[in-house]
Amino acid sequence: MLSLLLVHLSVSAKDVKFGKVSKEDVSATRHIDYPEANAAILHKSEWIWYDYQYDIGWTVTREVHFRIKIYKKDGFDWATLQIPLYAGRGGEETISGIKGFTFNIEGGKLVSKKLKNDGVFEEKVNKYRNKTSITMPEVKEGSILDIEYKIKSPMFWNIDEFKFQYDIPLDHAEVRLDVPEYFIFKKHSKGFQTIQFAESKKNRSMNIAYRSSDNMGLVGRSTHNNGTLSFMENIYTMEVSNIPAMLEEKYTNNIDNYKTSVKFELASTHFPNQPYENYSLTWEGVAKSIYSYDDFGAELNKKGYFKDDLDPLLNGLSSNIEKAMTIFQFVKTKMNWDNYYGVTCSDQGIRKAYKEGKGNVAEINLMLTAMFRYAGLDAHPVLVSTRSHGIPLFPTSDGFNYVITGLQLENGLVLFDATEKNTVPNILPMRALNWFGRLIREDGSSKQVDLMPKTKSVDAIMMSVVLNDDGSIEGEYQEQYSANSALLFRNNFVAGTEEKYLDDLEKKYGDIEISNFNLQNQGNLSKPVVQAFNFVKEDAFDEISGKLYISPLFYLTTTVNPFKTEKREFPVDFGYPWKDQYMINIAIPDGYAVESVPESIAVGLPDNLGRFKYFVSAANNKINVRVDIELNTSLISSNYYAQLKEFYNQIIKKELEKVVLVKT
Repeated sequence: MLSLLLVHLSVSAKDVKFGKVSKEDVSATRHIDYPEANAAILHKSEWIWYDYQYDIGWTVTREVHFRIKIYKKDGFDWATLQIPLYAGRGGEETISGIKGFTFNIEGGKLVSKKLKNDGVFEEKVNKYRNKTSITMPEVKEGSILDIEYKIKSPMFWNIDEFKFQYDIPLDHAEVRLDVPEYFIFKKHSKGFQTIQFAESKKNRSMNIAYRSSDNMGLVGRSTHNNGTLSFMENIYTMEVSNIPAMLEEKYTNNIDNYKTSVKFELASTHFPNQPYENYSLTWEGVAKSIYSYDDFGAELNKKGYFKDDLDPLLNGLSSNIEKAMTIFQFVKTKMNWDNYYGVTCSDQGIRKAYKEGKGNVAEINLMLTAMFRYAGLDAHPVLVSTRSHGIPLFPTSDGFNYVITGLQLENGLVLFDATEKNTVPNILPMRALNWFGRLIREDGSSKQVDLMPKTKSVDAIMMSVVLNDDGSIEGEYQEQYSANSALLFRNNFVAGTEEKYLDDLEKKYGDIEISNFNLQNQGNLSKPVVQAFNFVKEDAFDEISGKLYISPLFYLTTTVNPFKTEKREFPVDFGYPWKDQYMINIAIPDGYAVESVPESIAVGLPDNLGRFKYFVSAANNKINVRVDIELNTSLISSNYYAQLKEFYNQIIKKELEKVVLVKT
């Protein structure tokens, strides 16, 4: 019986028929290769092809089949598929042909439950996205889910990324992409798993209705109502087997950046009787293409809507930095971000956004760029892909979803993002800290821009502590944040109420009691933000046989290593370089003396990536503690993962050591 429960569920496509599963597969209780998996994709297939109609042009259809095995309750999330559908000026994607079955073993027999309409839910996410949710019925531990659907898209230039790796194992997947000869795509792949890839060609004939006004040049100039379109198709097939899960880990930029996948991007088109159109084979092509958009390049040239407001502010200013900071502050004050990304303006346009004081990323930062230029400053848009969007490693026009402003000043290029009230020059929101951006100019020239911060963000804590006879402590606490740490603090603090913030802070530090809270420089962005308070904490140290055992960092002690896996295939991304600094003074109670303190140490990572310094001393009835932990780079290669993991092990080991006091 055991052998039946451990059957290998990896199958080839020819063996998979929708709605047909075996009793043995449903009976399996765990994955043979990954027994810890809570679910697995047994099979995934996709077939993508093109159609043409004179009234709507080219469309792309994607037919998808998922077969998913649920092993444990923790895998029940996979009982619902979330399918995003684009909705924008290029038209709307539509979903159809949704079918599904849930297979279970009941009373020793294989039974199925059909997906009904009440398991399908469609919703509008925002003006650019819709979403269809498919929730399968009667899902239990051991269920197999069979799901099919089709997506039809009028955006023939865009082929969604093909994903071959998830947070659960994938036993087998294959993709077939049929592309008419008129479209030339380039292929980009990422990840660490092998993909079997093949190309072939075949003839295709398509019966279509058309008019004499058909401007695609596809079926000649006949005035009949019907015709036959014949062309060659390029057939691309991809296949993978036995792909392990890739799970989110601490300090990961975006786990999807490293999962195995393939992206096809339209490079050019060549229709009959029409000139060859090149899109994004080079960065020059990308820059010229984006500048040609009416909702990008044309918007940068508009100035009438802000001229009367900006002129009085610039009057009398002589230095470039004064002009830049005045304009930057004006835009941040005037405009509110509507939480939409994009490298182009929305339908409302930049003039209306200015009037209403609200706009998307492009409207706000292209406005900023235009104002800088109006003031005689050397400013250009910088295209960015946000952390959630991925990393464009090759020339691409659709790999960017965000735009900021690059301003060339005397000391170099300075980056600005006016979408948030608390940003300052060269301190970007975390979402935009994604390796590299691309500064583009109207003449097609461009250059790569390093988005990662060079200024180290410091979190400095000073604390004075008094030990009480009952095992409690009380003291004064002051913490200072700079650079990106200050931006994060300011944003988090204004996101809620002070009462909620203090409640969360008390819980974070092990149920301390906070009083006399004070915040400095919250609105003065040129200075570090400082929080200070008094505190009391019960049961803060132990008394054993007349001796006091004290953790000198108290509730600030590092106790958990964020790096738990044995190995890691992708970089550790801290977002920005940082330094944590602790300076703690502890008053020794009357009647006690220091018996021992932890030994001081200094530990460094290779190639000056980081260091840990720990120093404890005792003198004049005082214990002085100084701890520095710093990472000198925001991104650490997986080659250093073992050393980084051991680095944190040493931090934890040292910080858990005790100061011992004895009665005198």
